[in-house]
Amino acid sequence: MSNNASVPTSASNTPIAIDDDESPLETNSDPSLLPITSRHTSAVWSDFKRKRVGDVIKAECNHCSKLLAGGSKAGTTHLKDHIKICPKRVCQDLRQTRMFGTKKNLNDKNDTMTLAPYEFHQEDGRRDLAEMIILHEYPISMVEHIGFRKYSKTLQPGFKVPSRNTTRKDIMKRYELEKENVATLLRKAKGKIALTTDMWTADNQRKGYMAVTSHFIDNTWKLQSRIIRFLYVPAPHTAEVLADALKESIQSWNLDLRLSSITVDNCSTNDAMMEILKGVFPYGSLLLRGDFFHMRCCAHILNLIVQDGLSAVVSNGVQRIRDSVVFWTASDKRVQRFEQVAKQITPECSRKLALDCKTRRVVESHKISKKRKKKLIATLTLVLDIVF
Repeated sequence: MSNNASVPTSASNTPIAIDDDESPLETNSDPSLLPITSRHTSAVWSDFKRKRVGDVIKAECNHCSKLLAGGSKAGTTHLKDHIKICPKRVCQDLRQTRMFGTKKNLNDKNDTMTLAPYEFHQEDGRRDLAEMIILHEYPISMVEHIGFRKYSKTLQPGFKVPSRNTTRKDIMKRYELEKENVATLLRKAKGKIALTTDMWTADNQRKGYMAVTSHFIDNTWKLQSRIIRFLYVPAPHTAEVLADALKESIQSWNLDLRLSSITVDNCSTNDAMMEILKGVFPYGSLLLRGDFFHMRCCAHILNLIVQDGLSAVVSNGVQRIRDSVVFWTASDKRVQRFEQVAKQITPECSRKLALDCKTRRVVESHKISKKRKKKLIATLTLVLDIVF
């Protein structure tokens, strides 16, 4: 071996030269820290430091100081996943943020714009799309309309609009989720559960459907109401058919031993149906051996009272008004003529003629304002005084 050649040993103090491609990009006084070299081209290394822990090389997060695998064979995928969920990381990339308009109070007319992190998720978009179709009763086929797909692509280019079958599966998945939530809520309720049921006829199909709603007090002493069944009931709607449909609905939710009462409309068919159900459910589980099992709807009784009062007092006048509305709405020419005369008498008149529905409830508290409700109560009181 030549005398000019020198072989460094582990105890030698001779410095080792570093190649140009291994030149450190940053230095630190901490001896355990390793330099970030030009080999580490991933942008994720701006959020990590290379650190030697014992004989292993680790990557330490600059935000939460968590240690992850940082060797040459570890890759950077796990580092990128950590950055997405790091609780102490503040997003500084403007491409991953968006502007939000917020108001300090409802009376404030000016929005306060804030910059917050934003990350798109396909699953969240599909869930919200299914919820929109359910809430507004949109046709499922709308997801295949060209205009809707173009609109969605404009709002979020990364959102892939699902097909009709996929959307139907998402809706059924949401139904199963909500059904399980209602079942959990019913299981946690420690008290009795009251039911209300009524028949509903679809205008376009002329088919009868039964709706069953549960009412109970939860563990926080709050009244809860949940629809548990909405099912098609084939004709004829006899007491036996209705009793079988309602019994199946109650047993499918395991409520047969937890019932307090069932409220129905005041008609003979429902009376016969409730007598059948009294023989099905055991008396021992009912309040006072079933004395409060059958409850009649007060709104329906009030409706019958008002109808009898109107028929006895102002039936002729109401019928003449109905006949007049039918006459003036029979053709477009008559409607136009009526509106011209109405505007001559009352220029600010903008309402249209509408024929009332005899079977509609008189009291719908969720649709009546307080002022109109007071007038309605006063009118009903006057009618009751006249009748009785």
